[in-house]
Amino acid sequence: MLPKSRIASALLVGLGLALIVAGLIAPRFLNGDARFPLNLENTTWTLHDPEATLGEAKDDGTAKDVTVPLTRQLHMTVQNPATDKAVALRVGDSLLRGDKESDFENLVTAATWSMQMDRNTGLIDEPARVSTVMALPEETVDIDGVWLKFPSDVQKESYPVFDPTLRAAVDAEFTGESEVAGRTVYTFTQTVPDTNVAELYPGEQNSLMVPGPDGDAKKAFKHHAAEREITVDQITGLVVGINEKVDDYYADRAGERVRGIYSYDAAMDEQQVEALTGQLPTVTQGLSRTVTYAVIGVGSLLVLAGLIGAFRPGGRLRATSHRA
Repeated sequence: MLPKSRIASALLVGLGLALIVAGLIAPRFLNGDARFPLNLENTTWTLHDPEATLGEAKDDGTAKDVTVPLTRQLHMTVQNPATDKAVALRVGDSLLRGDKESDFENLVTAATWSMQMDRNTGLIDEPARVSTVMALPEETVDIDGVWLKFPSDVQKESYPVFDPTLRAAVDAEFTGESEVAGRTVYTFTQTVPDTNVAELYPGEQNSLMVPGPDGDAKKAFKHHAAEREITVDQITGLVVGINEKVDDYYADRAGERVRGIYSYDAAMDEQQVEALTGQLPTVTQGLSRTVTYAVIGVGSLLVLAGLIGAFRPGGRLRATSHRA
């Protein structure tokens, strides 16, 4: 029969090994690596301007500007496959006016983006697919930079952020730090300069013929300009707030505005920003790392103590005497 000291040492070794294993798998349960969460309930960003300007086409080929409420909505859905490293996403991007009776009449623009995103960096791993109500079949677009998720552990620096109208990234500069729902959030400001979209990629809506001053039709090209204030959760990098000013219009070859498309200054409701932020994991990456190291450290000490107790000379002598 083993002496009690040897039994106690064996128990210490076993307990220590169990703690080491627990420390190694703890990050999976604490979600402290700040990757993009797969179980988010709120994944919709809704921006509203009650007095936006919309260009309405008339029967004679001209257009007039009308004041209407406009709502831009981004809705993200997690798709399969979803792994430890990447996740498939579908993002619906729509612009709706709020003064018509039917949803179809209210629809100004709509696009659906399908992509695969790195859960840590927020970068799109491969070309995205986009389908719109104006262009069939779907197109393939390379997405540079980040969009609705910045890298985990966001830093106070600039990041290239994707603009879906340009289909290109424009830098967003760090401009401030605040707290929402008990979490630290960073604010970034993105200024998209007035750009001729028709020069970037072909599209049915990127140009059209408009009546000229002499009665002859002339070609006009879509222009896009925007200013955005983007609020980002510092730990996970998830975008939790967007306010934006957008001015899209058609201009002639000289760059003179000839017809408005839409112009709005839209903002998210503060309650929605808090809801998006409040659903995020409460365990930080630093705390997860601390817990992991502490548990592994305690486990290693217990294993060491058990081994010393089992193989120390005095323990062997007492065990021999007991057997005798």
